[in-house]
Amino acid sequence: MTAGALGRRHFLALATGAAVTAAVPRRARATERPLRGGVLKQIGLEPLTFDVHATASCETQLVSSLVRRTLFKVVHGARYRPSDFTLAPDLALSALVSAGGRTYTITLRPDVRWESRPPVNGRELVAADVKHSLERALRKSPYAPLLGPVERIDAPDRRTVRVHLADSFAPFVHSLAEPWSAIMPPEVEDRPGDLKATESLIGCGPFMLERYEPGVKAVFSRNPTYHARDLPYLDKVEWLFIKDRSMQLALFRAGQVDLPYHDARVPRSEVSALRRASPGFPVTSWDGLAVRSLAMRTDRPPFNDVRVRRALSLAVNRKTWVAEHLEGEGAEDHGPVPSAMRQWTLAARQLGEGARYLEHDPALARKLLAEAGFAAGLKVKCTNWPGYGPEYVADLERLARDLRRVGVELQIVNEEHGQYIRGSFLGRFDETSWGPSSIFTEVDGYLYSALRRGQAGNRSHVADAQLDVMLEAQRRIISTSARKQIIDEIQRRAAAQVYYVYTPYPRTVSSWAPRVRNYGPKNSFDRGAQLEVVWLDQA
Repeated sequence: MTAGALGRRHFLALATGAAVTAAVPRRARATERPLRGGVLKQIGLEPLTFDVHATASCETQLVSSLVRRTLFKVVHGARYRPSDFTLAPDLALSALVSAGGRTYTITLRPDVRWESRPPVNGRELVAADVKHSLERALRKSPYAPLLGPVERIDAPDRRTVRVHLADSFAPFVHSLAEPWSAIMPPEVEDRPGDLKATESLIGCGPFMLERYEPGVKAVFSRNPTYHARDLPYLDKVEWLFIKDRSMQLALFRAGQVDLPYHDARVPRSEVSALRRASPGFPVTSWDGLAVRSLAMRTDRPPFNDVRVRRALSLAVNRKTWVAEHLEGEGAEDHGPVPSAMRQWTLAARQLGEGARYLEHDPALARKLLAEAGFAAGLKVKCTNWPGYGPEYVADLERLARDLRRVGVELQIVNEEHGQYIRGSFLGRFDETSWGPSSIFTEVDGYLYSALRRGQAGNRSHVADAQLDVMLEAQRRIISTSARKQIIDEIQRRAAAQVYYVYTPYPRTVSSWAPRVRNYGPKNSFDRGAQLEVVWLDQA
C-alpha cells in the first residue's frame, strides 16, 4: 500500500515477513534458490560526510543505507519496476494514522538490535532512538520540511512512537522510507562527537562497516544480528571509490567489478561495445527519477523578469536534443515532476499557457530578450559539477549552444564536489546553476523542495504566493484524485512562470555482471534495501 493510498482510518498493515518474501523474483522461486556468500564489488563515489541527517549528498545516503535503516522502505528485487514505490516494513511494523490525519502511531519491530560493538554493544532498538533520530533530522536535514508539520514526537513505551502533526500530511510515511531519515543510536553522536567521522557509521542494517580506506574503498560485511535472519545473502560489499569513468568501465568489462556505478549505469556510447564484448551481461534501460534544470536567481535581475526566463526556455530545442543526441532514449522533461512519476506528471499539451514556452522558437526568444532590454544579448555565469560524467558535460555544452543562438552566452564554471553540494546544489550561486535534482519516492519532494519559498532545495529562489498556497494545500489532501488536481495546477503555474529551464533527461542504461542475481535498478538512494536481497551465482 502506498502512502497516497492511506485513508484517515486505514492501517498500514505491513506484515513482518512481507518484505523478505516479496523481494525474491517470481521466476527465481521456480528455478533457483538464493545462495549465501561472496563479495560484491561496486563502484561508488566517496561520501563527504557520514552524517546522513546533515547533508543533501546522495553519496552519503547511499553508503549510510547499507548500515543504517529507516522505519519503512520501498520494495526491491528483480521483479519490481525501478519506480515501484510500494512500501514495506523495515524497522517499523506498522503505522496507524488517526481519523484527522494528524497523529501517526508507529509500532517498532521487537527483534531489532544495534551492532555488537561499542558504544551500542548489541542493545535493543527502542522508541527513544527513533524519537531522537527524527528530531535530529528535523533540526539538521536540508530535507526536513519533507517530514511535514511535525509538532512533537512521543515515545510512550519501548516499541511505540507517536508523531503529532499540525495538519494532515499525505507524504508522511513515504518520507520515513527515505535514507536521509535513517534511525541512529544517540550514543554514537555522544561518543565520537562528530557524525562526520567514519566511527559514527554504526547501525542495525544488513551490513556493518568493516574497513574504510580513504580515497580507496569502504568494505561492508554481513551483520550477523540483522533482524531479517536470512538476509543479506552477500558476505561483503566492497564500495570502490573510483572517480575516473574510463577506469570504472575497464574494470567492469574485465570482470573486476560487478556493478559499474552506484545504480549500475553505463554510458550510452558504450552500450553497443559492451553487448559485443560481453553478450552475457544483462543490459536494461529505464527512466531515471530525476529532472535536470537550469536554476536561476529569480530574486535578482535579469531573471526576476519572466520574459528573460521564457526566452531561455524557448531557446532549447528539446525535440532535437532527444531525437538526435539521445537517440530517442530520453524524456523532454518539461517540468518539475519527472516523467517516471506517470501518476503525477502532466504532458506538455496539458500545461496550458506554459506549453508555449517549451516549444523551440528562437525568434520569439530574441524578441522577449529585446523587450526586456537585452537586444544585444547577455552573458550569464553557470555553475555545475562535471563529476556526473562526460555525457552530462556534453549535455551542458549542448544547452550552452542552444542559448548562444539567441544571444545568451552561458559561461560555465566547474566546481569541485564539496563546493557544489554545499553551495550551488542548495541555491548558493550568483546567477545560474545547472544540474540534476535529488531523487524522491514521493511527488512532494520535487514540488515542495524546488518551488516553496524558503526551502533549501529551492535553487531558483522562487517566491510565488500563489504557488505557496497550492504547495501547502496538496500536502494536506489524503485523496489521491483531489490531490492530483492541485498538483496539476502547480505544474501549469510553474510552466507559465518558467522558474526553471528544464532540459531533456536521458534514459538510464544499466548493466551488471551475470553472476549478480535478483538485482533490479531502483529509483532510490537506498542501496541497503537493494543489496540485501541480491545474491551471487558462485558457479
